[in-house]
Amino acid sequence: MTTLKTSSYIRTAGGILGLLFSLAACHDDTVYHTYQNLSSNGWSKQDTLEYTLPSQLAGHAYELEVGLRHTENYPYQDIWLEVLYPLSPDRRPDTLHLSLSDKWGNWNGKGTAGNMYQFTCTQAHPLHLSPADSLLQIVHIMRDKSLKGISDVGMRLSTFTGSVNTQKYKQ
Repeated sequence: MTTLKTSSYIRTAGGILGLLFSLAACHDDTVYHTYQNLSSNGWSKQDTLEYTLPSQLAGHAYELEVGLRHTENYPYQDIWLEVLYPLSPDRRPDTLHLSLSDKWGNWNGKGTAGNMYQFTCTQAHPLHLSPADSLLQIVHIMRDKSLKGISDVGMRLSTFTGSVNTQKYKQ
C-alpha cells in the first residue's frame, strides 16, 4: 500500500513539474506542445509514443523540439531517438541523438527538486509536414529492452522563421 501511495505522490509531483516547465518555457510561436508520461517500470523498446497533430498544421514547416524528463537514475550519458511518420510510408524517420550529460557525468538539462532533469533538443533542419503527417511517433533506439529513469517525452512544434540559427543547435 505504501508503494502505491508513494507512486501516486511521484506522479503528482511529475505533473506539477511538467506544468511548471511548460509555464517557464512559453514560446509565442508554439503551435503544438505536449508531453507523454512513461511507465515507472521503464521505457520499453516496444513502447511507441504517438502524437496526433491538428490537421491545420499540414503543409507548413516547423521547428521540432523534443524534450525529455529524466532522473539521476538514467544510466547513460545520451539517448538515441527516432521520429517516425507512420502515415507517410515513403518518408524516412528522423534520428535524434540527445547528449544528456557531459563526459564527467554532469547533466546538461535543467535540474529541479526531486532529482528530475529536463533536456530539450531542437532538430537541425525544419520539419515539413505533409497532409499525411497528422501522426508522429517517437521511439528509443537504444540497445536496452527497457530504459529506466525517463519519466516523460515531449514534442514542441514552433513556426519556422525561414532561417536556421546554427548556434542554437550546437550542444
